This record gives sequence, structure tokens and C-alpha cells, in this order.
Amino acid sequence: MRTVILASIRTYARRYVAALVAVIIATGFVVAIGALSSAARSGAAGVVSAQYRGADVAAYDLGDAKAFARAARAAGGNPDVTAVATNWDAYTQITFPDGPTNTDIASIATAPQLRWQKASAGRLPTRAGEIAVSASRAASHHVHLGDRVTLDIQGATRNYTVTGLVDDADGPLKAATYLPESEISRLRAIGFPVDIVMSVRPGRSAAVRNQLIAADLGGQVKTAAAYERQRELDATQGIDIFQKLIYVFAAISLFVGALVIANTFTILLAQRSRDLALMRCVGAVRGQIARSVVAEGAVLGLIGSLVGVAFGYLVAHLGDAAVAHWSPTTPMATPSLALGSVLVPVVLGIAVTVAAAWTPAQRAGAQSPLAALQPQDAFAVRTRSGALRLLSAALLIALGTAGLVVGAAGSLEVGLLGGMISFVGVLLATPLLVPAAIRTVGPLARRAGLAPRLAHANALRNPRRTAATSTALLVGVTLITAVVVGTASISHKVNTSLDLNHPADLVLTGQHKGSVPDDVVRQVSRVSGVAEASAVVGAPGRVRHQRMTVLGVSPAQLRLLHGDTTLKSVATDELILPSETADGKVVDGDRVRLRLGGKTRQLTVHYATGLGGVALLNRATYDQMGAAATPFAVWIRAADDANAGDVTSDVTAIAQAADLNVGGGLPDRADILKILNVVLAVTIGLLAIAVLIALIGVGNTLSLSVLERVRENSLLRALGLGRSGLRAMLAAESLLMAGVSAVLGIALGATYAWFGLRTISVGIFANNPTLTMPWGQIALILVVAALAGLAACVLPARRAARIAPAAGLVAE
Repeated sequence: MRTVILASIRTYARRYVAALVAVIIATGFVVAIGALSSAARSGAAGVVSAQYRGADVAAYDLGDAKAFARAARAAGGNPDVTAVATNWDAYTQITFPDGPTNTDIASIATAPQLRWQKASAGRLPTRAGEIAVSASRAASHHVHLGDRVTLDIQGATRNYTVTGLVDDADGPLKAATYLPESEISRLRAIGFPVDIVMSVRPGRSAAVRNQLIAADLGGQVKTAAAYERQRELDATQGIDIFQKLIYVFAAISLFVGALVIANTFTILLAQRSRDLALMRCVGAVRGQIARSVVAEGAVLGLIGSLVGVAFGYLVAHLGDAAVAHWSPTTPMATPSLALGSVLVPVVLGIAVTVAAAWTPAQRAGAQSPLAALQPQDAFAVRTRSGALRLLSAALLIALGTAGLVVGAAGSLEVGLLGGMISFVGVLLATPLLVPAAIRTVGPLARRAGLAPRLAHANALRNPRRTAATSTALLVGVTLITAVVVGTASISHKVNTSLDLNHPADLVLTGQHKGSVPDDVVRQVSRVSGVAEASAVVGAPGRVRHQRMTVLGVSPAQLRLLHGDTTLKSVATDELILPSETADGKVVDGDRVRLRLGGKTRQLTVHYATGLGGVALLNRATYDQMGAAATPFAVWIRAADDANAGDVTSDVTAIAQAADLNVGGGLPDRADILKILNVVLAVTIGLLAIAVLIALIGVGNTLSLSVLERVRENSLLRALGLGRSGLRAMLAAESLLMAGVSAVLGIALGATYAWFGLRTISVGIFANNPTLTMPWGQIALILVVAALAGLAACVLPARRAARIAPAAGLVAE
């Protein structure tokens, strides 16, 4: 049988290409993410190791600055300790030559052997009045050697001279600015110690550690190696989580690859039924036929996996180069392959390929010689196998739907299992669903011309082949739609919640509810990224028996707020109260008495959230009641394309200089939406691998379909259909199947997104997010799916058009 297997692979090598490519991409993806994650982890570990270079013992979690000082003195008094350094961290406002901003500050060790920073220009500061700035921060704020900068130390200022620029680095001790250890230790109002590191005599690390533990310093004492491992774990924890997320999508890619391979073997064995039947006639038994097909799959999996390892290793190096180019400060080691990172993808590739070939192999071995020599019937519901397939599909869909319903009540594991089971049921039903969907567009195809009419008939002639071609693309579109719709729905829910709870982007108020300086609005309005700022007047008032500050707001100022329609307008006889003040005695729409500016009026109450404990009154009514026009707060609306971090930092610097508090939802909004956008981008990027494999499956099954219909196509050519007509027919058939797959995939993806939202929302949102359909992105998915179908048919159509009618009519 070995000779037969090798001969079969050589004979049908061209038909195995797509399945081989699927194995290469799927295994290569696993290798690439493993190598890149390992490189990122090693890079992060290297940064930690570099920042604790020269240290042999470390102490941390000691308490306040006084406790750290006592521990440093105890360590310095040990005769085995040759050097001691305390790593400090601080945060305050700094004024660069181009203006104020916020900065974090780290310390530079006094002992040279414990100093990890390197100056890219100038020198590191060593005494009071000197400071170093990171190269990136210096470039963004136009800082040069010799410039004078000012630190805000709780209202007092202190001037420093920039003596050096420090190479940008990642890691736990990095900062934007650096002060000598002796200097930053005197700024305890803004700084706090992180840890103490010690350099000790050779071979005395364990003894020094034990002596410091015996001294009962009140914290943790470890050897530097053990402490570095702990900091490395802290630094790489996100990488480990991200790697787990990526492996989920690697599994999806392997799943889609298994579908492609299974489709390949199914169609290929259907075409080879005569060959297999002849082998049965000359003495091959069922088990030999099945084993030969499985062995072909194993050989294919082995070759594809080995090539995939090399391909993934190459991709890892390209990814490392891309990270170095686009994010030079990100620590990355050189990607490398361990024995496990090679064996696991190879074993997975072989296992997936063998599993994909198993069912077609059993089906091929189960055929009798006479049945295999006869033409193959298409899938039909009325046959026993067809009825069993549909019954299994119905049971799996029902069982999976029940799991989804249970999952929607808060059981994530049950929901995930239900989704997978139901989707397998849908895949089993595709020979019925896809042709039924194609049949509905029959009237359009008949009106579109000869080529679409022939394409429509061909798509319905063999439902199993049509379903096999459409399945892979259906999987990809379903996955992407579910992610896109789910992310859009969560993003809409988050935006709505932020609008409700933080209607203003930024709000400046007095430290002690005093007035806002007149020039603050002018300064804030000049900040890059601020669309508009306005000073809101306010005065103390009394609502019924409760004292609160009442703000007088104009329609223009209300337009600075997000979200809730309650805040879009305040009529002259209305009063907007904070929802937290509702006590059940006064409900929305009731009339209450407001005393303000020496006058009293009856007003209609409405409640709103996110007001910060103040009430809102129409500005005209506010003035009529004689309240003082004292600026109480500044409302700030950021531009839609503004960098939220920069805007918040610059506005905070102005607020601190004016002794004002900063509130608002802009920082939270930016952080949450940034995370959502990153998750969406990464998810779609990873799912693109699955879609790429799906496209390979579409092209593969179309190629096999062309080979399967050589006589049929040649007969059409002999009857007068030209090469362009044949290409148009195949293109229309591909576009038809891609369009139907895309529509079904979008419907399924939206359904799974709905269940997924219900599942993950339990315990996170008070109210379930509503399903938000991003129609622009969905239209893009449809267009891409259609173009992908057309692209997949190019090579098969060209190959079919090259076959001469006479040669095709005599083909076997």
C-alpha cells in the first residue's frame, strides 16, 4: 500500500495544494505567535534584569518612606553589603520651555554599580538642581541640554537644569524624567520608595538576605534573582493573557483548516471513486482503502506542518522587525524556537489532517466496488444518510440553542459550548440551507443572462459540492460578523453609559467650591484638542429643605454635554436635579420650591445623572432670581479626534496652577474605547487568518469542481459557449455562493453576537446592551466576501477555459 499511497500523492499532487497551504498557514500561525510571545516575554524579562543590574539582594513592601530609610541604614551597616540604593517613584507637574505638563520621576542610584540608566546625550545628574529627561519626552517638548525646568512640589516650585537625555526604556523603573537618589529622597511630598537593592560580596547573598529577614524590617527580602523573576512575571502577565487569546484564534484557524482539508478529501475521493473501486476489484479490502486515505492525510499533514514551522519562524522574524520599526521602545528579544514549540504545531497539524481525512476515508472504504463504479448521486434528503444528517443537524442545533439560552442567563462556559454545538449543527445542515438560499435568487439569475442562469443551475445540481465550497467562507464571515457586531454593541453601551454618568468631557471646579479665575477659560481654550470651553456660573441655593449649588446654564453650554436628552435643554420653568438626591418623595415631573438669590420659585423637577451633586437651572431664570454671576465651573468639550491623554494632561496642568479640581469622563472614555478598538483590531487581524484559510478552501473546492466537470464544461464549449462565457459562468457561480455564504454568515454572526452579549453582560452591565448593527462594516464584509469569491475563481476559471472541447469530452 505504500507504493499506492505515494503514487496517489504524485498523481493528485495538484489537488492537494490547497489543503497543504491550509496546513502550512494554520501551523505556521501557531509557531509565529509562540515565537513572538516568547520573544516579547524574554524582552520584558531582559529589561527587568537590566534595570536591576548589579543587585544581589532586594527588599520591598516595607511601608512608608521612614521604614525604607531604616531598612537602607540597616543594609548599609552590614559589612557584606558593598552598595545600597533606593529606587524612588514620583509624580507631579513639570514646566518645560514650551509649557506645563505632568510627569513621572524615577531615581538615579548614587552607587555607580547599581545605576542602570544610560545617557544618550550629556551626562546623568549627580547632585541637587540637576535633572535628566527621557529622549522621547525631550523631543516632544523641545527640551535641550542646559534648559531650565520647574517642578511643582505641592504648590512650591523648584528649578532644575537638564544635564542629560536618557535612552528610552521599558520596564518597571522607567520614567519620563530622572533625579539623583539623594535629591528625590528629599521630595517625599510627591514621591515614594519602590524597593531597596543591594550589591553584596561574592557568595554572601543568602547570608545577607537571612540577616535582613532576622532584623524584622517589616517587608519582603529576596535575592535579586528571585525578585527579578517576580518583577518579570508582573511585566509579562499581559503577554501571557494575550497569548492565550491568540491561541483561541489559532484553534479557530485550525478548525477552519480542518474544514478545508475535509472538503478537499471529500471531493477528491468522490473523483477517485473509480480508482478506489478498481483497487477493491483487484483485492484491496475496506480497511486497506481507509488506511491508505488516512495515511495520505498523515503524509500531507507532516509535510505541511514542517513547512509551516519554517513559515511561522520567518513570520515571527518579520513581526519582530515590524515591532522594532514601529515601536522601538517595546522590549523584544530575537524570536527562537524551542523543541516544544516545534513538536506541538507538527503534532497538531498531523492530528488535524488525519482527523479531517478520517470520515472521507471511512466513507471511501465502505463503498462496494460496483457502487463506486457507478455515477455518484448528489446529497438528497430522502436517502437514509441524508435524513440521518439532517436529524443530527436538528438535534445539535436544538441542543446548542438550549446551551445558548442557559448561557444568556450568565453561564459563560455553557454558552460557549452551546455556541460550538449549534454551529456544528448548522454546518451539517449546509447541504440543505445553502442550496435553499441559492434557490431564492433564481428569478434574478434567470433575468441576468445566460452565464448567471447556467451558474445558478450548476450550484443547485450538486448540493454537497456547493455546501462544501460555501462552508469555509460561511465560518469566516460568521466569526467576523459576531466580533464586529458584538464589539459595536458593547462600544455603544459603553458610550451610552459614559454619556449618562459623565456628560461633560472635563469639568474644572474650585478646590473649596470657590470661584474659577477669569483667565482659565482662555488658557484652556488654547489647548490643542479642546473644541470649546465655557465658564458656568453658580450660587448656593435651597431645593425644598436641601442645600445645593445651582448652576445657571445657557443652551450653548448644554451643547457641550454628551448623551442624555434630559440635559439637551432646560426650560425656564424646569430644574434638573442630581439623580442621587431623589428620595422618592419628589418624582420626575413634580413641582418643587427653589430658593436662590433671595427669591423663591416653583419649578418642574427632572432628574439626571453625572451632574456631580449640583442642580441645573436655565440661565435666564437664574438671572431673574438675582443670583450672583460668579463662575463656579468650567465645562470642556474635547474634539472628536483629540488625544484624550494629552488633552487631560494639559488641562490638568492648567487646573493645578489655578488650584482647581479636574473631573469628567474624558480619561475613562478614552481608556475604555482605546481598549475596545485594540481588541477589535487584534481580533479582526487574527480572524483574518481564518478567513484566509477559508478563501483557500473556496478556491480549492472550485478548482476540484472544475476538474470534476471537465466533460460538462467541454460540452458547453462544444455547444457554442466561448471561453469568456465559461469564465463568466464560473465567476457568477462563485459570486452566487460567496454572496449566499456572506448573507447566511452575517445572520448567524448577529445571532451569536446577541447571545454573546447577553452572556458576558451578566454582572457587568445593569441593563443588557442592545444589539447594534454597524451597517457600514457589515456592507464592507459583504463586499469583501463577494470580491473574495471572485478572486478565488480566477485560477480555476482560467484552467477550465484552457481545456479544448475535444480534449475535455474524452477526459476520464
